[in-house]
Amino acid sequence: MYRLYLALRYLLTRPINLLGVGGIALSVWALVVVVSLFTGFIAVVEAHVHDASADISIGDLPPGSDGQALVRELRTDPNVQAAAPRLLHHGLLHRQGHRPPPPPLLGRTALHGGDQPFLFVLGVDAAAEAEATGFQRWLTDSAIPANLRVADPQNPLTAPAGTTAVLVGLERCRAEGWQRGDRLVLHSGRLVRSGDGQTTPVQVQLPLWLAGAYKTQHGGFDGNNVFVPRAALAEALFDGSATLVHEIAVRLTDPTDLAGSAERLQRTVQRALDPGDGRGYGAVRTWRQKNQAFLHSVEHQRALLKIVLVVILVVAAFLMLATLSMMVTEKVADIGILTALGGTPLGVTSVFLACGLCITLVGLGFGMALGTVTAVYLEEVRQALLWLFGIDLFPIEVYNLDRVPCRIDPWWLVQVAGMALATGTVVSVLPALRAARHDPLVSLREA
Repeated sequence: MYRLYLALRYLLTRPINLLGVGGIALSVWALVVVVSLFTGFIAVVEAHVHDASADISIGDLPPGSDGQALVRELRTDPNVQAAAPRLLHHGLLHRQGHRPPPPPLLGRTALHGGDQPFLFVLGVDAAAEAEATGFQRWLTDSAIPANLRVADPQNPLTAPAGTTAVLVGLERCRAEGWQRGDRLVLHSGRLVRSGDGQTTPVQVQLPLWLAGAYKTQHGGFDGNNVFVPRAALAEALFDGSATLVHEIAVRLTDPTDLAGSAERLQRTVQRALDPGDGRGYGAVRTWRQKNQAFLHSVEHQRALLKIVLVVILVVAAFLMLATLSMMVTEKVADIGILTALGGTPLGVTSVFLACGLCITLVGLGFGMALGTVTAVYLEEVRQALLWLFGIDLFPIEVYNLDRVPCRIDPWWLVQVAGMALATGTVVSVLPALRAARHDPLVSLREA
């Protein structure tokens, strides 16, 4: 009992111990808030990416694949709700009568569209695409203004005679100043095979009519993709083949069975496309696998932040080590008296170890409570700072969000508590052992 009494007395009579409590609390608070913010951000990003993607995409199809036959095979799977064939190409898009600017040598396609005219062109059948993806919802998003909204969402890819309809992402339309009805031109190319078997690249200019804009939750998709009728793209670039397909977008009845459905569809595709040359055509990828590089880059950033924040916890632990070492130095006389009265080395160790553990537990409790509350009300904190000081710590429009995301992971809270307790125990043991090794005669002489 005397050990706990002495530990509390030493703690309460030395205000400098508040530095150790504050250091632990601050580091725990940062670990909870920042990681909860990034966990919520990752969840929102995944939802945005999924919104712009089919549940499963089937690509790497052999040349001349019969898309209609493959779609029929895929629909035999009990978990396939819909399947939509696509043609994939690319090109430069600009307003008719305007010379397209050359793409920058070190440029890249824009996240929200507009820093260069290079685009991916998706040839789709509007009705089938609406069944397999959120295509219909993308066209009727409330953010699309009237001058860019399609006239008929049920038939969005209709255009005046002599042109081909195109749907462009909302942000790119705004960046270029385009409106519904504008005449655009797609510059692309194709390979033409001559009679001797040689292939020659030929430039193709496809006149387009802007039928309207679309908007998904994933700005990276909107800025870099346009939709045109599959038949028109096949006619202009692929010799008019009505059954040609490059990719098939699949919607599942039960999206939770993503991995199992992908395995079954992979077997179905291989059976349907086996040309006998052993190449194994047909790559079935889930929406996560298709966007794996992007999702992993965001996850990697969270992992790096965890390392940085753990370093802050270690720094706070060194601050606590310094205060405990000072306490041992100041209490040399007390150690001598305690030993002379029958205190054992284990008892002396317990006193100072209890001091360190109390500092750790109090700091951990304050940090965990404050961090959880801050994470839950992070959007309100952002709004308050913006109103009071004009400082926006998290500009949500940059990340295409409606509020600061947050998701508290209970398992991460357990990990933080474990790291804090382990670190506090280690830094408490060192000065406690030093106190236990004091010679009682030397300690009493210094009293």
